[in-house]
Parts: sequence; C-alpha cells; structure tokens
Amino acid sequence: MADDIAYDNHDIDDGVRAGLLRLDELVEVPIVHKHWGAIARRFIGLSDDKALRALVRDQIGTMVGDLISETQRRIAATGVETCDDVRAAGMQLVGFSESLGHQERELKRFLYKRLYNAPLLVPVRTEAQRVVANLFAAYCGDPSLLPEAWRRDEDHVQRLRTIGDFVAGMTDRFAVARHEELVGPVDLPDRF
Repeated sequence: MADDIAYDNHDIDDGVRAGLLRLDELVEVPIVHKHWGAIARRFIGLSDDKALRALVRDQIGTMVGDLISETQRRIAATGVETCDDVRAAGMQLVGFSESLGHQERELKRFLYKRLYNAPLLVPVRTEAQRVVANLFAAYCGDPSLLPEAWRRDEDHVQRLRTIGDFVAGMTDRFAVARHEELVGPVDLPDRF
C-alpha cells in the first residue's frame, strides 16, 4: 500500500514534468480535481510547478491518513489483537476506505491509460523488463555474483526469493550498471 501511494503520486509529478501527462487532463480525475481545487483556494496565484508539488504532498497525506484510519477501523471491528488473529481474520485488514479505494483505482486507470502505456514508454518498459529478467537469470545461473551479504546457504526456492529481493531493491542506475557489467549493453534513453 505504501508503494502504491508513493508510485501514484510521484508518477503524476514525473509524468507532468516529462510532458507525458497534461495538467488539464489530470485535474479531471476526481481525487486530483478535489486536491487541485483546494490548493488553488489555499494558495492564490501559485505557479503550476509549486502547485504540482503541493498536490503530490496533499494527496500522499490524504491517502496515508485514510489508510491509517480505515486500518484502525477494521482492526477494531474484527477485534484483532494478535498475529494469529490477523491470520484468522479472513479479510484484508490494511486498506483504503471504500470511497478512497474507488478514487485511487480511478487514478490508477488514468495513469495506466495516459502514462504507463504511453507509446513513448512502451520500448522503455520493454527494455527495463529485459534488464530485470537478465539480471535475475544471471544471479540464478551463478549466485556467487551476488554481493557477499546476499549469499546464503538456502534451498532453491529461498535462493530465488533472495535473488528477487536483491534485484527488486536495485536503483535503476545500479541495475543498468550491473547489467552492463554482467550481461551486456542496455538501450535506454538518457532521461530514463
């Protein structure tokens, strides 16, 4: 949930700055519309750049606050007190309220349509997926390539999880550098 909140909002910022999202279309998304209007009323004459930063900050605050409140409500409603109670609850205890969950899904649909599946980004995503897959394969083929702290005596399934965790934790820059070192060149535009 924390990743969803961060990605939803920072991808808005990145998408607008990269020219892949237009503010006039973005503010039609209900959750964005609500926050954008509140920012315009709170900070009269604020530049779009500063308003965008305020939008990201305000939306993160709203989502985090809703997540905490709804999670507390669910815990209280189910009477959960222990880890065993959580496992036996039979429902997801951590989540957005129904209203915010709906708004977040609308935002996500917009981002997929206008940003993540934008024709300009399809080749970038394809290359990024190739890099991740090749790194995973390289480490599976030779686990000694992992840094010492990540090399463990573990069964096959746990080793795959360890490799997955290691690759997932890489920054983009580090993943590209490791790929170029272990596998070969990466074909990504400089700004990505």
